[in-house]
Amino acid sequence: MSATSGGSWICAIFDEVALEGLQGVTLPYLWELLARRLCGPSSPLPDRVREQAWALLLRSQPQKVEFFELPEPRPFLPYYDRQNDVDQETGMPVVPDECPFMLYPSAFVQEDGVMGNCTDFKTRKPIKSCDLKALTAAQATDHWGGKLVIVASQELRQAALTPAQMMLPQNMPLAYYVFLEAIGRSRHSGLTTTGPWSLINYTKDPGIVFYIKNKLLGQQLITSQAYHEINKGRALMSSLLQLPRFYRIYKNKSLESLGKLYLAIMETSSRQVPVSQIAAVLGNPTHFKVKKLLVTHTFRKFFETKQVEMPVPVITKAGKLSKTTTRKVTVAQLRNPELQLRDFYKSDEIEEKATQIEFLDLRHCYLDMPPQEEVYRAVARFGKRGLTSHELSQYTGINALTMRHFVKQLKKSGQIKMYSDQVGKSRHFRFMATSQFEEDIKLKDAMKHKELPIRCMDEPNVPKQSEIPIKDIPDIVTHSRPMEFSVKRTKSRNQTLRHINRRKVIVRLIDKHCVVPLHRLQKCLQEEERLAGYTDNLCRRSLQRLLRPLVDAHVVNVFEITMQYKERVRVFRLATHPKIGIDHALMQREILKLKSNLHLISEERMNRLSDLKPKERSEVIARRKLVLERPTSLSAISKIQAPKLLLARTLHEFLYYLVHEIPPDQKPLAMTAELAQQWQKSEPELQPRQFLEEWQAEAKEEGNIPPYTEEITWRTFIPPLPVYESRPKGWVYFIDAMQRMPLSLFQRICRIERDANDQLRPQLQHPIRQHYLVSQLKRDSAVPRLKLQQLYVGILRLLNNMGLIQVSEGKLGRDVLQRWVYLNQRTCLLDTTSSNEQNYMQVSTDRSYTQLNFEFSSAEQVGHYWAKLQHICIYTKLGYRKVLTSQNRKSPLRLKALTFLPSVDFDQALEMDNGTVPGDHLGAAGLGSQLFAHQFRHWTWVQHQNGGGGKSRRILRERLRKPIPGRKRTTFTRLKIGPRLSGRKHAIGLPSDVTKKRTSGPRDDIDRDALRNMRTLRVKWTPEEDRLLKMGRAVYMFIDAPTVTLALCDLGLVCRDVIRRFLGICNKTTQACVRRVQFLVKMKREIPDVPSMIHAMQTQPEFHTIYNDTFLAQLKREYPNKSDFQGALMTHFALLMGKLQRLTAKSQGFLSRQFLLPDFLDIFGSQQLNELHFTQEDQQLIHQDPVNETDLQVAVAHSVLHSTVCCVKDKTLLNLQTFEIYKHFSEEVLNAAFNKARSDSMLVAVKRRNIQSASSRQITGPGHLLSSKYKYRLIYTKLTHFVYDAFFALAQKLRAGQEQQQLASPHFAQLLLIGEGLVANKLRLSLQLPANILTVDISTMGKPSGCPSDRILDHYSCIFDNAPQTEYAKRLEGESSSSSRQVSRVRFHPANMSYRLPASAYNQLSKLPMRAMHFFCALDALGEAITISPSRLEQGDCPFANCIMRSGNYLNAVERIAHEQRPILRQLVADALPSSQHFQLESHPAGTALTVTTSNLLPFAQQLETHWRRQQQPLELKDLGKVLAERTLNNLTDWRSICAELLDDDEPHSWEVDRSQEYEPALNKEERARAQDVFVVHLPTIGIELVEQKELQQQTKLQMDALRNLVLKKVEKATYWKYTENTFETLQPILLERKFDSHAIRHMEDILKYIEQHQLGVPALQLRSIFPLGEFLIETLHLLADHDLVKRVGVSSHMYVHKKYIRNWVVHTFQIKRLQREKMQSHGPRPSVVGLKRNLDALGTMDTIMPPDKKVKLMDQISSTGSESDDEAQGSKPKRSVRASSRKSNVVAEAATNPPLDTSRDAIAMRPQPWIRVNASLNRRVLDRWLGAVLSESISRVGCTVHSLFLKFSHMVPVDIMFLLELLGDLGCIHLMEIRPQKVHVEMLLDNDDHEGEELPATEIYDPMQTYIKVHSDAIGRLTNFIGQKKYSTEFI
Repeated sequence: MSATSGGSWICAIFDEVALEGLQGVTLPYLWELLARRLCGPSSPLPDRVREQAWALLLRSQPQKVEFFELPEPRPFLPYYDRQNDVDQETGMPVVPDECPFMLYPSAFVQEDGVMGNCTDFKTRKPIKSCDLKALTAAQATDHWGGKLVIVASQELRQAALTPAQMMLPQNMPLAYYVFLEAIGRSRHSGLTTTGPWSLINYTKDPGIVFYIKNKLLGQQLITSQAYHEINKGRALMSSLLQLPRFYRIYKNKSLESLGKLYLAIMETSSRQVPVSQIAAVLGNPTHFKVKKLLVTHTFRKFFETKQVEMPVPVITKAGKLSKTTTRKVTVAQLRNPELQLRDFYKSDEIEEKATQIEFLDLRHCYLDMPPQEEVYRAVARFGKRGLTSHELSQYTGINALTMRHFVKQLKKSGQIKMYSDQVGKSRHFRFMATSQFEEDIKLKDAMKHKELPIRCMDEPNVPKQSEIPIKDIPDIVTHSRPMEFSVKRTKSRNQTLRHINRRKVIVRLIDKHCVVPLHRLQKCLQEEERLAGYTDNLCRRSLQRLLRPLVDAHVVNVFEITMQYKERVRVFRLATHPKIGIDHALMQREILKLKSNLHLISEERMNRLSDLKPKERSEVIARRKLVLERPTSLSAISKIQAPKLLLARTLHEFLYYLVHEIPPDQKPLAMTAELAQQWQKSEPELQPRQFLEEWQAEAKEEGNIPPYTEEITWRTFIPPLPVYESRPKGWVYFIDAMQRMPLSLFQRICRIERDANDQLRPQLQHPIRQHYLVSQLKRDSAVPRLKLQQLYVGILRLLNNMGLIQVSEGKLGRDVLQRWVYLNQRTCLLDTTSSNEQNYMQVSTDRSYTQLNFEFSSAEQVGHYWAKLQHICIYTKLGYRKVLTSQNRKSPLRLKALTFLPSVDFDQALEMDNGTVPGDHLGAAGLGSQLFAHQFRHWTWVQHQNGGGGKSRRILRERLRKPIPGRKRTTFTRLKIGPRLSGRKHAIGLPSDVTKKRTSGPRDDIDRDALRNMRTLRVKWTPEEDRLLKMGRAVYMFIDAPTVTLALCDLGLVCRDVIRRFLGICNKTTQACVRRVQFLVKMKREIPDVPSMIHAMQTQPEFHTIYNDTFLAQLKREYPNKSDFQGALMTHFALLMGKLQRLTAKSQGFLSRQFLLPDFLDIFGSQQLNELHFTQEDQQLIHQDPVNETDLQVAVAHSVLHSTVCCVKDKTLLNLQTFEIYKHFSEEVLNAAFNKARSDSMLVAVKRRNIQSASSRQITGPGHLLSSKYKYRLIYTKLTHFVYDAFFALAQKLRAGQEQQQLASPHFAQLLLIGEGLVANKLRLSLQLPANILTVDISTMGKPSGCPSDRILDHYSCIFDNAPQTEYAKRLEGESSSSSRQVSRVRFHPANMSYRLPASAYNQLSKLPMRAMHFFCALDALGEAITISPSRLEQGDCPFANCIMRSGNYLNAVERIAHEQRPILRQLVADALPSSQHFQLESHPAGTALTVTTSNLLPFAQQLETHWRRQQQPLELKDLGKVLAERTLNNLTDWRSICAELLDDDEPHSWEVDRSQEYEPALNKEERARAQDVFVVHLPTIGIELVEQKELQQQTKLQMDALRNLVLKKVEKATYWKYTENTFETLQPILLERKFDSHAIRHMEDILKYIEQHQLGVPALQLRSIFPLGEFLIETLHLLADHDLVKRVGVSSHMYVHKKYIRNWVVHTFQIKRLQREKMQSHGPRPSVVGLKRNLDALGTMDTIMPPDKKVKLMDQISSTGSESDDEAQGSKPKRSVRASSRKSNVVAEAATNPPLDTSRDAIAMRPQPWIRVNASLNRRVLDRWLGAVLSESISRVGCTVHSLFLKFSHMVPVDIMFLLELLGDLGCIHLMEIRPQKVHVEMLLDNDDHEGEELPATEIYDPMQTYIKVHSDAIGRLTNFIGQKKYSTEFI
């Protein structure tokens, strides 16, 4: 009987049934379990025992076992033993493919106290034991089989699973019990934690399995051991779980091997075994390597290797042992020599043993001693440590209650004393003998200190900073009261020494700070105790227990302050001095500080989405998603890192103005009309009268806002600071300065855009209100207070670390801005631009730098300091990160944040203001290196980053640069995303820092050509291309071939070629087609086209009869080669696309770029319209109307930039005006404008080394010039400016001269003039023909010697000698008739320069196949014996040893053989070789020798060629085709003809001798005559004469002059804007004078009000649709514009804007005199180029020296090359007279007429246009060239629309092109015709005739898409008359 049965077979039976759990056990399996347990594994169970066990089970009570009938019989599986799974070869257990035991599925059951896992718990039927008593065990087994199960009761099952010495835990979770039941069911085999047949069966999460395993192990219910097995060839590491009574060690092969090695080591005397003998010790197992064993973890755990010297015997050659030698041998030994064998199988888990106190036992008890004496002795024995009452009771064995009586008696008698001790968070009271207590002085003093009273100082210590005022926040409601404690009172006698120390710390803090928050008290107490060595924390209730006795004793006061701000409530608790109550001033000040802190905290939390209510949170998220529908918000801009040094400069200049510039007694100025008019000069948009009225109204409502300066700047409304009597000069309270912050500076510091904040929009856009103080506007919520505080604090810290300010200690709560600031007046810089090392953040320390000292005596000195600082910082060479790695230095991961320098007292600030700069002086300009002042991002708002920057920068860039739909702009920066490497690759060993290079798909020549044709990064796809791609997708899905056979790149390849062939679009690559197809599929754009195409192919017979299910199989049988199969499949793919195109072309149409000449004119017209429509769809306008104010500013800045680059060649500098204009725009707007100009290819950036001096003087960015595309569109037109200039020159000659003009060879311009004159009947023509057209003039020859005709004939005869034309005779005109020379034969031939190249036999040999060349191998091997091998012939190897194809150049070998075997070749050519012996290659026996002779030479070579030809026949079918290959199968090489040519090549020919002389001329090169030197062509001449009379010509000239002035005035009117106070009321009298009725006036007022409703303006077409008034609308707009109420503006279309909102459409500039400009330039560097006009005054001193004619010539040159528009734009002004006077008088006169520089200049408002300079002058060159370009395009494209001109001149704003067309119309060059569609009526629907629309002359308002241009016949003449005689060069801009 097994030991586990406990000695009773009855218990064994019940135990086996119970171990099967709630599932129960069937009778066959029960007999097997009992047989293994009672009789052994190999003996069967006796029938007698079976019958007794059956009887026992039937007689058992139902409380023990029950019988159930299963719905389905349970299969019988034999008993499972895990040892049978071990593989004999590897020694590792193998997981079987099928589960070898009954593994029941997961079905947890817990009902009525029944727990377990049972799948049939609900379906099985109970059977009473009485029904089974009639059956014996054998009968029951045969009858029921696997359907009867026996289930033990819950008690038996739990008892079987519980160890003998333990109990199951109460309330065990069901999952724990199910796992335990499954482990018990497995018995000795156990269950694993991983694998297919493991505990994973009961849960899906492996983590739960290991969690439950650890819990059961901790409860000691199971045991665990490591178990390694093999599952499907892979090692599986798991844990084997067993019940403790079934524990069995399963040794794996590694442990057994280590055990053998252990025994072998222990048998040796040295306890060492050589490594070379380990394999022999282990029995030399297979698949075993010692090296792998030595590096395993298990081996290293118990063994170690070591090199020792051991004697090694040496065997001689005779095989005898010689003397032993010592060698170093690697041996294995035990790490622990005392290691036992059983230690190999111990678990790694270390059990912690609980420590017990030694004296907690009863060994010290005395039975015969009085208890009181025993207690005293115990206390005395432990001395100073003492004993607690619990320890005393355990030590003496006396009851705890009784012990309390004896302790009291001893305390009364004075024998012991009690003291308390703090242990962790608990308090222990210990007893100590009185004699020993007196000896412990330290403890005695501590007890004395307990009795001393703890008190605060008599008077509170009020802080010094209490005099700083704090602003109250009335929105926060406060309620103050004394604090009520919720803890119980403690007895003072129970206070420990630690409690007393805590109270002392509290009193000390209150004495120091007077008012302390409780959280600060708690923190200070924890810091003190941490320094004392305590590690526990102090909770809030413990702090209240400390404070309550102090409050009751009136030692301190504790107040509770409740504050409510909106919906947020916060409670603050403060501990104060007993003499400070709630009404005390210091307490009220602390409440104000808490209010300020709460306000800052609330603002911060209100910005968090998590703190908002659900409804508010959803609204905020929805607003954030609507990015395009709202203006640029502050949140997107605030994420851009602010340039800290730029903000520091702004704040420093502001503080310097407050402290040192504004007088303390400055009085406010009176707001008068004169002051407003003076402001209007610098701000022309200001309307004085209206502003005064609004200012007076604001003064009544909100208070007076007086000005303090007469100039309108940010300093205008700043009042002086209050007088600080107790502070030295230079100190300023920062809150006072912030209250004087103007809105304009506030905008620059806080980065508020003009259209970002609705509250500040009116103020920011107003010219005067933008300088109001922020505190006066009462807009404190414009920027969150927390953000404002962080921004100001960061700037103050930066200024403090730069040495520009000093700060005092004034931190009041969270508001750190409430402090005093002192402005230093002395500082210094270091010129670090000479630092030559490429360092990261520190300059070179081995160099000396020049020190620059500064003393701020004026604002100019401050500006000079910051300018010098910026220059030095930018040009200091720092920021090289690569130096860090090269010098093995790492940059700090996180730089330390800047902090304020130590605060100074008020009297120390002046002493410390000595010009020193704090920091290490190793940064740029001698500042601290931690400031990073060298970085460019700290000096500008524009961020230039290579990475894509963050999400916020990308959002901001997209908002500022609105991309046009349908047009992809090129981007400047792209993110390079590396490939994604999975974790598995890293685990294999691939280094994480090595990324695989991303490779594109295969490219061929067509793809490379497509890449060269690409103009943008992303190509545009037309609908026709998408349709072809959809067809390819449909065919791809219809064929349904495997991906390996037909990949997606094959689809892209076919589609690319089809697009290239039929559509003519050559910029699509294969990869582009593949990506486009994937995009169409992803976006579901192929639906429903692709499914309909597939359905059409499936239903058409021409498709499914061929391309059915068997198509691919048949094709593969025909083409077994893979490459052939793929090629054929691609061919069928293209054929299918062609069929599908023909099928769908009828319904959808297919646009082909192939042009076929139509039969009728109507067809040609329709094709032309389709072609135009197709080309227009490819282009989009790059200029769009603005959507918001930011877009408008970008458009205006773009126009200013356009105007500036057009003036780059001017002689006058415009930097000052350009800079003043750019100051109005933010850096983001300017950056967006420059980026738009760059992306639209209007500008190109010139590298700094290529910037010329003349072009770099203009402020156009970093060296920008007009792009080549811009110049190409403008200059290279059909009619260039040279044509216009030549046209005007000839017209002037005709008008000026009376004689007839003779034109020998008229050019294009002269022909145009002739055409216009003939059409207008203004010219008379005459034609004169020459006598001889071609003559020979010998007078131009260089050499007179010899006959000229001989040299000519000799020269040209050698060139044209090969021409086969006939000759003819002609007498040369240059020869005299009396000459006796014969008539020369002159040969005139065409330029036939082709020469005859001789053909050689080697050319034919190089074209022969390789199999035929072995004829020469046989010829070379004559007389030699060879062996023919069929196998070598099958492989294509030559049977000859010296094959010529193995040589480097086989043609040389052929030449050698032909030379050596010339007799044989002659016989072969003459057919004189001996007759063949009928040699047959197939019949020749293999392996026999064959001698090559002259008789079998040719037959053998021919049969070899035929043999190899048949082998290569399948391959040649692909190249030649089946028919051609069969036809040429038996064709043999004609060796006779080839050998004949070889023999001919060896003989030299006569023509080779003369070859070098045939093409050489007879004369030398220097004696050759050129054709243009001797031939003269006489052309006919055309005579031109004017028919008009002089009076008519004079009248026409006057009309053109008047027309020119009108056009120039129109240009001036369209450009300039005048701010007036006109209203519609002032216009009404004018309207009444012009006799407009009330109805018309009311219409005009409605139009004006409608325009006023739109801030950005109303499109003109929208006005025409809303007010369809025809000419009246045009007249109304003219009247409103003339009265300065509206102005016509626009970008892509004309718009009308009201005068209120005109500011964003115009810019303010000014005109400056020459002397003023030169005076400004005298302060700075002198310009390198000065215009000639500036030196005109110097000509006055040269009147007596320079002749008059030279002076006039110089003046003409200046007027022609200079700016022609300065005089014409301002009307006819008298030129300045040149007087001979001294330089001094000129300067005095100029100074008298011009105001000084510091006075304000009159501003000019203008709308920027390309032909208007930034100084508001007209640039005639640009205007004339653009007029000529537009007219040229209109002439070359007859009937072109206005919109087509927009597309042609894409860089020009469409509105400007429309304005140019208006000017051309006014000049009489063109007129516009608009096609207006007719309105649709019901009667028109009944009419079948087509109505195309009505053509009407276009007005100022028209649709560019429906308007075309008609050019007049005299257009060029009118335009040239307007331009005049202007010498414009090609590079005029």
